Amino acid sequence: MSDPAPSFAEGGCTCRAVRFSLASAPLIVHCCHCRWCQRESGASFALNAVIEAERVRLLKGSPVLVVTPSASGKGQRIARCADCHIALWSHYAGAGDALRFVRVGTLDDP
Repeated sequence: MSDPAPSFAEGGCTCRAVRFSLASAPLIVHCCHCRWCQRESGASFALNAVIEAERVRLLKGSPVLVVTPSASGKGQRIARCADCHIALWSHYAGAGDALRFVRVGTLDDP
């Protein structure tokens, strides 16, 4: 039996109930300064690593999707740990399910 493909990075929530890996480097890393991201993060911006959804592999647990408003008015779906409620990644209406906006702070070694 061969080992699974190596990952570029791993991460997860605070309580470690949800773990995931990134198969490659993200397409881009960006900061969103909209008021909704400020509210969600409790900071002046949310730091996201944008990566193709199929490059994110769930290793443990099952995040729950929470629908919240967004600056565009189209909303976003935030994947959160069901236990500690940490935001792991988002899906924005414009990108649909094709991209995940992974919260950089959830990576083990950002």
